[in-house]
Amino acid sequence: MNYLWHLLLLLSTMSATTTHALSTSIVVVGLNAALQKRFILPPNTNLEPGNVHRAHNSETGVGGKGQDVGVAMSCLMSKEKQPRDDKVLLAQFLGMGPEGDAVSGALRLRRGLSDKLTIRNAAPLRTCTTIVGKDCATELVETSGEVTEEELEQLGQKVESLVNDGGKASGVCIMGSMPPGCGDDTYAQLSEKMVGKDTLVLIDSVIGLDALLKTLKSCFESDDREGGAVLKLNAAELCKLAGANKSEAEKVTVEELTTATRCFLTKYECASSALDYLCVTDGKFPGYLVEVPKESTTENKINFIQLPAIDISKQVKGGMLYPIGAGDTVAAGTLAAWQYLHHEPKAGEENFFGVVPKQVGNILSSVKSKWLSDASSDEKSIKMATSFAFGLSCGSASCLQQENSVFDVDDAVRYFSEMDSPVIQ
Repeated sequence: MNYLWHLLLLLSTMSATTTHALSTSIVVVGLNAALQKRFILPPNTNLEPGNVHRAHNSETGVGGKGQDVGVAMSCLMSKEKQPRDDKVLLAQFLGMGPEGDAVSGALRLRRGLSDKLTIRNAAPLRTCTTIVGKDCATELVETSGEVTEEELEQLGQKVESLVNDGGKASGVCIMGSMPPGCGDDTYAQLSEKMVGKDTLVLIDSVIGLDALLKTLKSCFESDDREGGAVLKLNAAELCKLAGANKSEAEKVTVEELTTATRCFLTKYECASSALDYLCVTDGKFPGYLVEVPKESTTENKINFIQLPAIDISKQVKGGMLYPIGAGDTVAAGTLAAWQYLHHEPKAGEENFFGVVPKQVGNILSSVKSKWLSDASSDEKSIKMATSFAFGLSCGSASCLQQENSVFDVDDAVRYFSEMDSPVIQ
């Protein structure tokens, strides 16, 4: 009896640790991790510089844009009780010491995320502190410790090993800034190793963007490529990249988007070959999917798909919103949905191998089909619009939770299902 018990335990452990090939996994490149501390002020209280504030509550958790994406994807995967295996891999540097230990433990034990692409570097992990008040949140961000050349090489070798064993990645998510010691071409070098012609790439960073776009252009030169890339950024960032000013408090206009997109494509010569779409967020206002034209932009019309704004005011608990990490959750939901719709299972096929659970995938397919029948746009654009809309819904749902990028999947699905059809412009 004792022997049988140990055998069953061994078999269950083997089942729980079955690994995916890299060709079915999403790699989230989040090199600048952090320990996140939340200092929550008493109700109806805002931060007043120069005053003494006592916390109503305080919490410690995971910080960093890439880590936020991993947390958000773990929320999606939690809807199914199957092992998460290596569906999501975080390429990251976690400094030695208690801060790095805390983040490593939270990601592995609480979120079930693999550490196969984690480097425990010598420099201590930075801490980001968010002071949450009634109307706004204030972030205090420490500087990051420097990564050595040897530690960078270790990460590259880990990536190469996984590629050699399991092929190029199914999806790659490039997130945020890089710690000191990383060259501007670090994202480009990592992408060159793991992005193939069929990889889906979401970029939420402008660091080293020129070199990254040149690499992606080369990755997607094949005529039979099925992969692609999108750049996610907010309207103010796009206008800034194009050399124009835009207040985040004001709704962006189609004219501003058109001008900013053309200036962006002029500034980044490889963008038209490397990118398929821009996913443009605009705070509480509608988001826009911008189709990147493959020819001259001075005369050709730029196509936009406007996605409805989501009103979460009725769901706010105690009058508090928690927007920190919402943009990263948008990235996570968008790429996860894009991966599903790109590999959409046909009737009778086995369950989808990726991040999105079956019941959520069925809703994605249903909404995509409805929007496709309502719209005059092509299926590729509607798939991407559906994916971005789901990402926006996940981001909105995360504003209801205190912890960065944590959200109730049912909230996200409800927002998504209630969305009006997008407007083609």
